[in-house]
Amino acid sequence: MSIWEKLSSLDRRYYYVVLILVVALPIIKPWGLPIRVGSTTEDFWKTVEAVPEGGTIALAIDYRSDCIVELNPQVVTLFRQAFARNLKIIMWSNVDEGANVTEPITRAVGNEMGKTYGVDRVNLGYKPGGEVTMKKMVDNFWEGAAYVDMQGTPLQDLPIMQGFSSLRDADLLIDMMAVVPSPAQNYLKMVSIAYGLPMAIGTTAIQAPTEMPFYSSGEYKGMLAGLRGAAEYEFLTRNPGPAMMGMDAQSAAHILVIVLIALGNIGHMMDRKKRAGAPIGGGS
Repeated sequence: MSIWEKLSSLDRRYYYVVLILVVALPIIKPWGLPIRVGSTTEDFWKTVEAVPEGGTIALAIDYRSDCIVELNPQVVTLFRQAFARNLKIIMWSNVDEGANVTEPITRAVGNEMGKTYGVDRVNLGYKPGGEVTMKKMVDNFWEGAAYVDMQGTPLQDLPIMQGFSSLRDADLLIDMMAVVPSPAQNYLKMVSIAYGLPMAIGTTAIQAPTEMPFYSSGEYKGMLAGLRGAAEYEFLTRNPGPAMMGMDAQSAAHILVIVLIALGNIGHMMDRKKRAGAPIGGGS
């Protein structure tokens, strides 16, 4: 029996085992495969870099736990870039889970980089109300935030909130989002365009095409798209993390599939060649 016949008759479960190993290895020990950074990610990075040192980023977290694989790495890397430049981040969510799914990771980054809650960052929690709350945050941010953070601490007791009375006081507005209808588009028309506040977004790969026209028109100054965008962002900021590991694993799986397809085609051609050369009939 030739090697091609052996491969074609091999139990498919062995291929699944190989696939699991190929995906697991880059996660256990990242390969650090080179990444080509797209313009959307590079512009996002440049937009954050353009915020004056000591400035403030207003960050809306509009996604739930089903999207943490793609969006949590984006948030972590944003916090790393911002804190490295001594920027402050005021964060809240327009969806019920947003504040909770990001608090542990943002707290960890803050502790790691020596930042103080209430001074360098604040999580205001879930703020329902949609466009009404967005408008209120422009007119009177404290009232729009119900005067407390997610832990019930009065905003007047938080140094980061002193002098911040409107979204217009931010240097940059960012929406990390994965819900429909798009809250980012509401922020764009109600805050960014209306008051000239620069805005960027992060979103999932599946939702990126619906937001792309606003980036192409220059209304979004930058955009992170899915796990790929998160990996590019980690690469740009020199902070390799779960997104780059995920892309390594994805690339390894793609390589394996390509190799298996190639082997399958070679095996098929060898089988056809063998059959074509076989004698027809049973002899004289």
